Amino acid sequence: MHFLSGFELLFQTLTRNVSFNALIFLKGLLLCRRRNCQMMAEELQSSNSQRLHHFITASRWSYQKVMDVVTLRFADQLKQMDLQDDTCLIIDESGNPKKGKHSAAVKRQYCGQTGKIDNCQVGVFGALCGGSLVNLVQGRLSGTAESGSKIDQANEIIDHITNGLSIKVSWVCFDAFYGRDTSLLAGLIKRGLNFVADVPDTTGIYLEAFQMRIPVHVTGKRGRRHFLAKPNRESMSIRQYGNTIKDKDWKYITIRHQSGNRKLKAWFHSREVYILNPITRRKQLLTLLVRADSDGTIKYSLCHCPGCNMKELAYRQSKRYFVEKALREGKKELGLNEYQTRSEESWHKHMAMVMLAQLFLNDEKTHHFKHSNLWLTTQDVLHTLKNVFGFVKKTLEDFLEDLILKQPPDKRLLKRQLYLRI
Repeated sequence: MHFLSGFELLFQTLTRNVSFNALIFLKGLLLCRRRNCQMMAEELQSSNSQRLHHFITASRWSYQKVMDVVTLRFADQLKQMDLQDDTCLIIDESGNPKKGKHSAAVKRQYCGQTGKIDNCQVGVFGALCGGSLVNLVQGRLSGTAESGSKIDQANEIIDHITNGLSIKVSWVCFDAFYGRDTSLLAGLIKRGLNFVADVPDTTGIYLEAFQMRIPVHVTGKRGRRHFLAKPNRESMSIRQYGNTIKDKDWKYITIRHQSGNRKLKAWFHSREVYILNPITRRKQLLTLLVRADSDGTIKYSLCHCPGCNMKELAYRQSKRYFVEKALREGKKELGLNEYQTRSEESWHKHMAMVMLAQLFLNDEKTHHFKHSNLWLTTQDVLHTLKNVFGFVKKTLEDFLEDLILKQPPDKRLLKRQLYLRI
């Protein structure tokens, strides 16, 4: 496969070259119905399960180098598509249920796949996104002895991509699990990174600027004297503030275009608020963005994006959907959760190969968009591959005819939209 030739050196050591096994494993992720070593070997009949299992568990290639090259290659793809100003880094986690207790970092914890506390492995992932193109680029297995907390791992991924690989991102976004940690937000501000962080409604905010003062001790009042400075104004929870928002304070905004010629719309409200920066121990000015969807869902976000208006903040908040899309497609189409390994290293190697497979899919999408003016989805690319390799019974002519019928009637309209559907 021509695509893998650019990664061949990553699968070579001083004594061995396992790039052929990498090719078979990559084809298995893209073509097979089940993506474990035994089933891929049986369906492809180009290798055996023992060689594939050795490749993903004991072979001495570096999963971190593969992830880094995927990160750099995908960032370059976005730049070639003129999406560098829309490039954002999204942090999210994903859990995979596991039986037993012998796999690395497996324990009872919240699993998003089952929606409850379950016996599972959880990984923290970083994804780059521009327009509607998204690719998982970094992953860390959570819960090992050396990994630290999930917040630490999120910080590590952000620092590695922005500083270690020197990739410029316009903003970082993540859900309320990470947004509740004000130290993480303060660290991003210190590094000069913009962010849109979902936060729980219990988060404390200040509606007016405050000063840090040591409270005056009142004679006769019980308790110790104060020695640490505290804000001289009372905070309130975001939920309490949300109950005070009036109908006239909401604005109905069209956020971006969706597939099927639909538009994503919601009600929004924003205002400047203050939080206590835990690093500087001073007030920190942020923008509170409140979103109300038609189904009654209320979402709160704290934003640090100087110069952005409310519509731009609404668009940036909506981009977190794409990491969920990447994880969902990774599990459904590429076997992100179908590994049968136990060690921490093999978990990372499997995730690196899934990221490489996603990069191939995005490479095919951008290639056909630039050279053939075709708008392809992930399923379109996979169905084309399966048709070429004889994994489906449908004729190639019938498939291409269906593909052409799916194309939008006027592609010129999409050039002027924030949402690039490819």
